[in-house]
Formats: sequence, C-alpha cells, structure tokens
Amino acid sequence: MRISGHTPLWIAARALLAGRVDDFFDRWRRAAETFDPEDIHDLRVSSRRLREGFLLFAAAYRPESVRRAARGVRKVTRLLGALRNTDEALVFFRRMAETAAGSAGRHLARIIARHEDLRREQRRQLRRGLRELDPRRTREALARIVASPALFSPPPSGIDPFTTIAAFAADRLRERLDHVLALVPDACREADVEAQHRLRIAVKHYRYRLEILSFLPGDAFAALHAAIKAYQDVLGTMHDLDVFAGIVRHEGLPSADECVILTHIAGERHRQFALFAGLLAETPFEAIGEQVRRAL
Repeated sequence: MRISGHTPLWIAARALLAGRVDDFFDRWRRAAETFDPEDIHDLRVSSRRLREGFLLFAAAYRPESVRRAARGVRKVTRLLGALRNTDEALVFFRRMAETAAGSAGRHLARIIARHEDLRREQRRQLRRGLRELDPRRTREALARIVASPALFSPPPSGIDPFTTIAAFAADRLRERLDHVLALVPDACREADVEAQHRLRIAVKHYRYRLEILSFLPGDAFAALHAAIKAYQDVLGTMHDLDVFAGIVRHEGLPSADECVILTHIAGERHRQFALFAGLLAETPFEAIGEQVRRAL
C-alpha cells in the first residue's frame, strides 16, 4: 500500500507497523540460521526500531495492546544483548592485540579467549531462547495488534485517528528531538559519561523514528539520516570504550599492564569525544531538526 503525507494516521500506522513486523521476523529467521555477528546486530536494531514504532503510533492503539506488543519485542532485544556486547568486545580486543607487545599482549589474548568461550555459551543460550519464544506465535500476536487500531474508540490521547500522518509525524519527531536537545549541554562535558550514555539512547530513538517515517522527507532523508547516524556511531563507540575499560578493570591485571591498556582506551575515547564535539559544531541538532521540519 502506498502511504503519503495525506494518509490518515490509522491507515498509515497499520501499514508502517506491518512493514516493520515483516522486517523483524525476516531478520529473526536469518539470525537464527547463521548467528553471524552482523545478523545478530541487524535483528537487534530491527527489534528496537519496531518497539519505537509501537511507541510512535501508541496514540492510534489501545494502551494495553501497545504494552503487550512492546513486551513481546523487548524479550527478543534482551536475548540478543549479551551476545552482541561480546561480539563488540571481541572485535575491539582482537584489533588492539594486533599491535600490543609483551605482557599486555598476553593479557589481551587471555581476555579474548575468555570472551570466545563466553560467546559459545551465549550462542547456545540465544538459540534456546529464540526457540522458546516461538516466532510463529509471536508474529501472529503482533499482526493481530497491528491490524486493530482503536478507530472508533480511540484512547484518551486526544489524537484524531483521521489526522494526516504528516501532521502527526511533525509533532512526534519534534518530541524526540526536544529530548535530544535537553541532553546535549551535559553531554558536552567530556567526563560526563552518564549524560553521553543518555544522549546516545535519545539519538537512537530519534533515528529509529525518522527511519519509520522515511517516506515523508523523500530525497532529503538520506542526508538527514547520515547526519543522525554519525552522532549515534560516535556516541556508541564512546559507550563501548567505557564498557571495555570496565572489562579490563575487572580482570585484576598487574597495574603496569592495566595502565597500558586503559591508557590506550582513554586515548581512543578522547579522540571519539573530539569527533562528537566536531559534529556539534558542524551539524548541530537544531539544524538537523530544522531540516527535518522543512522536509516534512
């Protein structure tokens, strides 16, 4: 079905969510077959995007239906988290080990070996968990929810289900952007790791929401998406580095070797923060938001 900015909200919500449900289960099938790190990542992203879709269109559905759908998808997201984090750690520590010398290199090799063992166990747990969730039954449940917007008994949101998707989207995108903008001042302090973590999550939600509504900006979408993705990538790398530093600290390494590894991580994090500061100067979120508004 072709959706335009003039399509009523309730029709657009059904069509757009149905598309995201299809994508989610296509990626579920592939990840369950391969357990490839990229397929795991793609499924995790798809699950989060689908959850954001249910939050985006919650005004068109009964609250209990949205909660039930989000819970079902969240189970998959959580199952994938541990394995995805282990994959990221392996990529980082393997790359670092290529240039590490002496005892620091030997300690990195042990960290890598432990994470390889951990990944094998997490893969077994994920295989079992995905099987127990029963994708066929989960898909049928989500399809029933998506097909049943609260058309004649709308929830107490004050949203007219017959309003155009363009008008609805403008408000909902601004809602996510406002959350991002509120977090930027604190995140500009390099030492405020928690603020950067919160901003990373807020940017991710804004990105997913824009992806779901990508048909509205048309030709402008690619550039807008790239700008938001650049922020998400650098904030995500900073967060990963914080996690990797925590792994090293819990290893109980000799202080000299721990210092070598942590100094390397800190240097990389500082470089990533400089990239983040550069993005704020060159492509501030306010400018992205204004471009989105004009494109709708």
